[in-house]
Parts: sequence; structure tokens; C-alpha cells
Amino acid sequence: MSSLPLVIAHAACKGHAPENTLAGIRAALALEVDAIEIDVHCSADRVPVLMHDATVDRTTDGTGAVASLPLAALRTLDAGARSHDGRFAGERIPTLAETLDLTRGRCLLIVEIKAEGIEQAVWDVVQDAPSEVMVWSFRLDVVRRMRQIAPAIPSCLLSPPLDGRPPEGLFRAALEGGQQGISLYHTSIDRALVHAAVRRGLTSFAWTADDPADHARLIGTGVAGIVTNVPDVLLGVLRASTAAG
Repeated sequence: MSSLPLVIAHAACKGHAPENTLAGIRAALALEVDAIEIDVHCSADRVPVLMHDATVDRTTDGTGAVASLPLAALRTLDAGARSHDGRFAGERIPTLAETLDLTRGRCLLIVEIKAEGIEQAVWDVVQDAPSEVMVWSFRLDVVRRMRQIAPAIPSCLLSPPLDGRPPEGLFRAALEGGQQGISLYHTSIDRALVHAAVRRGLTSFAWTADDPADHARLIGTGVAGIVTNVPDVLLGVLRASTAAG
């Protein structure tokens, strides 16, 4: 039987709390996940903060580019009122440092770097906890640069759906960028791909699967970790899989 995949809560814990907030981090920790994935941009004063988009418009009550707003301005925005029926109104945009303080010693923190040029700022925050952090990005230049700055931190190249394309180009890019792994949209992953990646020394992760049927299928592929908005659902599938032997 294949080893069980890591349970990775997406965007802190998007199915249970507003994305990329400390409320989401706490929800994921309460579920005892193996890892928490977050998205990171930098403020105008070069402080890494949790935010998926390049602007604050979608997830807060503010407007503007994250990179154009200083941390003090970002702190005034409500990151909780626009989701989950407003139950988390008043949640603030957290810094990467605050997030790491919560996850340190409790789970792996997967930092998805969303913008180029902020790699050093991320390293400045996480450098005292290299064994507790992994870096992912869709941007090859970002993960390549992180390998240069922080060779003690593993990193993965993220991939959009392959849509039937062979994975050789992805494997080659990841290896040339010095990556330890790849993370693909879950529909692109099957057992053959996972095995092909292993033969090249690459670990495979799946993002973002929420349906129990997809969870069960992915467990059977031997993938190393599954990103999900509903880690409680994935944990239930894993318990059932273990009980079935």
C-alpha cells in the first residue's frame, strides 16, 4: 500500500475561514493538518503579507495593489467581511512572520510566492525555520532564485492543468530550476505521472481537490500531498482508506 499523502490546507483554510487569514490558520491547526499553504505578496515597504491576488480588491474592503500599499495601510483593511457570511468581519491581513509564529512546531508552512522580486524578503522572515517551510511558485524564476538564496528550503514548481500534454517539459523545467518537486492541478495527476516524476527525483503534489471521489483517486496515485479547501473531508477519506486496509 502507498504511503498516505500529506493533508495540505489551501489558502490557510479557505473552506472554513476567509482565505489567507489567521482565522484560517487557526482552523487548519485545529484540524491537525500536516501542512498549510498560503499566498504571499509584499507590501510597499517590503513586508511579506498573505494575499492571493496582486490587489486587495477581491478579498478586502479596500482597493489597490498590494505592492503599492504600506503595511500600515493594509492593516486597516477588513479581510474577513466578504466571505463566510461575514462571520469573520474584522480579520486583518496577516504578515508572513505572524503566520510562521502560529505554525512553527505544529505543521509545515507552504509559502506560495506570487510575485517576482520578493524572494529575499521571504527568506529574511523564514531563515530561522528552514525545516518548517517549503516554497512553491508558478514562476520558475522565483523558485530558481529561492534555491540560490535558500538552498536549505525545498521548493516546488507549480503547474497549471496539463490538458493532455506530456509532463516532460514540466519535469525538465523543474530539474533545470533545481526543484525538489512539482505541484499540479489534481486532474493532471495519475499514477503513471507520479512514478515518472519519482524516476527523475521529483516529488509530486496535487492542488486543489475538494471532492471525496477526487481525494480517493489521488490517494491511489501515490502523490505526496493533496491541497484542499476542506481538509476535514480529506481526513475522513484517509481514515476510511486506512480502515479498509
